[in-house]
Amino acid sequence: MRALLDEIPSWPDAMLLHMHKRFATSRLFRVHHDPHGPLTERAVLLRDAAGTEIALRGLSPLAETGDGE
Repeated sequence: MRALLDEIPSWPDAMLLHMHKRFATSRLFRVHHDPHGPLTERAVLLRDAAGTEIALRGLSPLAETGDGE
């Protein structure tokens, strides 16, 4: 997990935006893969780390709708 968090600042803008949306919307990052369930703790951590990097770069995050699949 730490290695992934450490990589986030090196991601290109497009990948960063895509993964931020994915961490927030994909059922792969939800408890029991329930599309309407809560995000896992790791998903929240990854989403927030990506969101922080987006803000540092002055980018606008993609809309967080759908299941990201």
